[in-house]
Amino acid sequence: MVSRQMMTLVAGYAQILDSDLTGPQYYVLQTLANEGDQTSSYFASVLNVTLPSVTNLSNKLVSKGLIERVTSEADRRQVYLRITERGREMEARMVEKYRELNEGLWSDYTEEELDLLISAYAKMIDHFQLKINPSGNRDGK
Repeated sequence: MVSRQMMTLVAGYAQILDSDLTGPQYYVLQTLANEGDQTSSYFASVLNVTLPSVTNLSNKLVSKGLIERVTSEADRRQVYLRITERGREMEARMVEKYRELNEGLWSDYTEEELDLLISAYAKMIDHFQLKINPSGNRDGK
């Protein structure tokens, strides 16, 4: 039941924020906006998908003009994904829309309820991390 509610919440946010971007596409956009250029291998690792999947995902973002591919000057074999100005504008609009949607969302909760919610989310994240990386190492090694 909790899982279904979480999926409904995430799907609802994705549709409200921008029905033209998928969750993984938005994640790539947000990561590039906040962390700078990244390789496709990086996204394959963090999204736990194949390189061809990242290529497909990034091709769609490139075709929308939201990201671009940039060849490394140090190593011409290395290609990075970089957010474009249009991508930065889209990401900023989505962040602002997210803030508008969440305005007042937490005001009906008591301090104790918020603490319990945060604790529950932390446990879920720890559980997922152990499923992804059974050895318990944070860096995936």
